[in-house]
Amino acid sequence: MRKLKLIALIAIMFLCQAGTFTIDPTKNAVWHNERGLFFLGLRYYAAAIKEFQLAITLNPDSEVSSTFYNNLGRSYYEIGDYNSAEIIYKKAIELKPYYLEFRENLIKTYEQKGTLNEIVEFHNNLIIEDPGNLQSYLMLGLIYKKYQNNDYALIYLNKFVQLAPEFGITNQIKQIISDLKEQN
Repeated sequence: MRKLKLIALIAIMFLCQAGTFTIDPTKNAVWHNERGLFFLGLRYYAAAIKEFQLAITLNPDSEVSSTFYNNLGRSYYEIGDYNSAEIIYKKAIELKPYYLEFRENLIKTYEQKGTLNEIVEFHNNLIIEDPGNLQSYLMLGLIYKKYQNNDYALIYLNKFVQLAPEFGITNQIKQIISDLKEQN
């Protein structure tokens, strides 16, 4: 009898929700990202990686998912898997090219891999081929800023501002330039 009541209760609950219950993958993706951040904070990196991967599976190619990729990259970085971190950070940047945190995380990864000089050379060559390459100016400016080579950082970041005066990120870059000038 008790089993029958339980089944009836479940059926009633199901019928009451039939018209209102929907699964929203985007909301679930955000939920998995939040769980991943929780595990990342606890240094449970394997659990964090799984949660971020689930978030990405549910929402793979949007500006919002760029944050999921960045968080996944952070998890790989923390366990010392710098090759995976690099790949994942690049995907985050592909989805949201002018978000500074993603680039700064990628620069730290290059530093850990010992490939930073190659990356500087790569971006310098891109600028030679295409003098309007905003992403290379930004990347080089951030690399030089990180290593306190303020003169070079100012050259590249000023060029970025000159080429993209109306970009959403330009005000942020102008603030970085102002801070660097104060340090000189």
